[in-house]
Amino acid sequence: MQQDDRLVEEKAEQEEREKRAPLPIEEEVRKLYINCPFKQKEAAKALGMYDVKPPLSVAAGGSMTAVCTAEGELFTFGEGEDGRLGHGGEQHELVPRLVEALTGKTVIGVSAGAIHTAAWTEEGELFTFGDGTGRNLGHGGAQEELVPRLVEALAGKKVVGAAAGRDHTAAWTEAEELFTFGEGNDGKLGHGGTQDELVPRLV
Repeated sequence: MQQDDRLVEEKAEQEEREKRAPLPIEEEVRKLYINCPFKQKEAAKALGMYDVKPPLSVAAGGSMTAVCTAEGELFTFGEGEDGRLGHGGEQHELVPRLVEALTGKTVIGVSAGAIHTAAWTEEGELFTFGDGTGRNLGHGGAQEELVPRLVEALAGKKVVGAAAGRDHTAAWTEAEELFTFGEGNDGKLGHGGTQDELVPRLV
């Protein structure tokens, strides 16, 4: 009887040791994915613990980050004030979050300014979002945009790049044209004066 009790105790000790032993990384990740809340899963993905789509370009703005993947998706995270993350609100995002408003578009580049973001697609469309008080979004006004909005003034042009500054934006096309818009103080728009430009203007 004592021998049986000893065997039971030894088996229990062995099982306890196995529980404490480090798991293979794949098993650790699997358990984390099963047991952790949604945000922790997303954080684990962002840290490379799952399959993460490779970045095509990364832009760091004043208080946020934007990542364009090789598969044409745009992710943003950081401070969400004035809609600069493009998710329809102003909440902060602690881990990368897909900009769903651009689903179906193939985003190939992104630029993050101090208060706004610009992204362009394979088709040559330019989208801007965030704080528009500097007329820097190119939509003809100074309102904020909480989700990406197409810059209609550039329709028919194939935008191949853009740069978002503090309160102005520059975009260039496949035809080697340069357009600027936003606050014009200090002559930063390149039009020979200091006036603001509410929509893209050819330099």
